[in-house]
Amino acid sequence: MSDKLNRVFKICLDVFFYIGLIIEVTVPLTLGKAVDMTVLALGETTEYARIRDHYVFAVISIMLAGAFALLILRELRKMMKTVIEDDCFVQANVDSLRRMGTFAFVITLVKVIRCFVYFTPGAVITAAVFCFAGILSKVLSKVFDRAVSYKEENDLTI
Repeated sequence: MSDKLNRVFKICLDVFFYIGLIIEVTVPLTLGKAVDMTVLALGETTEYARIRDHYVFAVISIMLAGAFALLILRELRKMMKTVIEDDCFVQANVDSLRRMGTFAFVITLVKVIRCFVYFTPGAVITAAVFCFAGILSKVLSKVFDRAVSYKEENDLTI
C-alpha cells in the first residue's frame, strides 16, 4: 500500500511540475485576461484592478515566484525517487531540503516586496505559507542530516 501511495504521489508531483511549466510560460499571455475577468466579476474597486497599473511588475513577480515553486517541485520529485527506491536517508535529500527552504524564502521575499508595490490578500497568505514551508524545510534538513549520520555510522558498524 505504501509503495503504491508513493508512486501515485510521485506521478502527482510530475503532473504538477509539467502543468506548472506550462502555466509559467503562459503567464505573460494569460495574466491580463485573468485580471480582466476578476475585475469584471468583482468590480473596478477591487485590489486586483491595481494589477493593471503594475502589469510588468506583476508578470515578473509571478514568474519569479513560479520559477522558484517549480524548483521546489523538482527537488520534491528527486526526493520521491529515493523514497520509492527505499533509500531516503541520503545526503542528496538533506541538500534538497536545504535548497527547498531557500527557494521558499525567495518566494516569501518576492511576495512581501510585491505587497509594497500593490497589495492583495493572496500575496500575504502566499508569503506566510512559503515562510512557514521554508522554516519547515530547513528544520527537516537538520533532522535528515542527523538521520543520514546515524545511518552511515550504523552502516560502518555492520
